[in-house]
Amino acid sequence: MLRTDSNLSEAKRSIISFIRENVEESETDGLLLELDGSVNSAVTAHVCVEALGTRRVTAFIMPDLRVAGSDDLEDARTVAGEICLDTRYFDIAPIHKTFMKNLEGNRPAEENLDARIRTSFLCYQADLLNGLVVSSIDRSEYLLGNIGKHGDNSADILPIADMYKDQVRKLGEVLGINRRIVAKRSKKLTIRQAERMFNLDYDVVDEIFKLRLDLGVDTQGVAMRLGVSSAEVEAVFSHYESSSHNRLLPKLCSLP
Repeated sequence: MLRTDSNLSEAKRSIISFIRENVEESETDGLLLELDGSVNSAVTAHVCVEALGTRRVTAFIMPDLRVAGSDDLEDARTVAGEICLDTRYFDIAPIHKTFMKNLEGNRPAEENLDARIRTSFLCYQADLLNGLVVSSIDRSEYLLGNIGKHGDNSADILPIADMYKDQVRKLGEVLGINRRIVAKRSKKLTIRQAERMFNLDYDVVDEIFKLRLDLGVDTQGVAMRLGVSSAEVEAVFSHYESSSHNRLLPKLCSLP
């Protein structure tokens, strides 16, 4: 775990080594990832290219064009252009529509469906190209359970999943990623839900996790350091515990 912000260069080297080792061990030809205009996908694309070179990394831009923001699409293209990344474009809206013809509408469930459609598409392409699927989820999203069960957690490797969002942003600055992309606020639904649920800014939730999980500070100590109530700290950890099923691999029944 990256416990301080002073060793970002070391973290970058570790991530690049991790990527190379996994590709070598899997005997695959390269990596496939999604570019969605976020700082996470930009950082992930950069470290993947540094690890393997542009010829062995393929990016997919997979918006739902009914709701996708033009700035996100433009930012995804900007990142791909800056690192000369082979990029393929695919609108998932028709597939989503086909599913929803026979399903009851529910916004959180539909966003999870979008993530699963994208992961299925990447897995299919990985079969064709003999590659590994890369997820750009970070530690903040991971701890909040924002993994998209059978979505992000179905990827082969998660290179930046041990970095908090603020650390990902700082690594983005080190990598020279466009400042506007680095500063963009995440649009993931679970983050907005968390802010409403806890009445805390997302960055404060990050600090609660850092103090409690990484430094072992107790609830009262966390509350005092951050100027929040003990009840709010406990609420964050109650959500962390209740979302643990999203962080688990499928359970195997061991027979006697």
